[in-house]
Amino acid sequence: MNTESLVPRVRNKLAWLKQIVFEPKLLKLALRGYNVSLYLGLRQPWMQRLGFRSVLDIGANAGQFALPARAAFPNATLHCFEPLPDCFSELQKRLAGLQNVILHNVALGERSGSGDMIRNPFSPSSSLLEMAPAHVRAFPFTAGGEPLRVSLSTLDAELAGQHVEEPMLVKIDVQGTEDRVIAGGLSVLCRAAVAIVETSFEPLYKGQLLFHEIQDVMRGIGFSYHGNLAQLRSPEDGRIRQGDAIFVRSL
Repeated sequence: MNTESLVPRVRNKLAWLKQIVFEPKLLKLALRGYNVSLYLGLRQPWMQRLGFRSVLDIGANAGQFALPARAAFPNATLHCFEPLPDCFSELQKRLAGLQNVILHNVALGERSGSGDMIRNPFSPSSSLLEMAPAHVRAFPFTAGGEPLRVSLSTLDAELAGQHVEEPMLVKIDVQGTEDRVIAGGLSVLCRAAVAIVETSFEPLYKGQLLFHEIQDVMRGIGFSYHGNLAQLRSPEDGRIRQGDAIFVRSL
């Protein structure tokens, strides 16, 4: 092990912990189970200057993004999309009592109807796509899963007739079907200021598009890549397997 490479990581971790301890709001969020690193990423000055009025959380699971987003953008209306019944129930509980929150118990894609989602034992890995072998090798706790029939819709159809204020932030985390969500939500996405899209650098689900392909799709609808909000490293060797890619609407 290269101990020199550990020094900056340890230093950054200590600085992060110090920031939490000495900032009451951060400590409060941490004690409530919020992802503080995500919150801090969303609190960056350039994002705050945009003054988002709407946040769309596509693939909300149990609110891992929704809660830090609400804390970061308290005046924005929050739309959460989550198809799994148990996760949706947990999402309802965690967001209960918050104002301007609209929940959609549906999976988004390129068409409306119904489909089979593979409900994974680790719920955030559930997908409409079959898991690739590399996924299970790197993350053994995601092995297995059972098909579950879920409702399907498109982003454009779900928000048709609703007044969704701009500026708009859209987060898409749907385990390999990001391109389908984009295809079914072009009218909405073309109004967004920023989109945060989970992208993979190697196949974790069969048939998914990889980062460079998603980047091409986003570029085609007027967005440019501006780095990652967060990254997922392989426990096998530390290489980056996924990134929450930030796409900003080009001027």
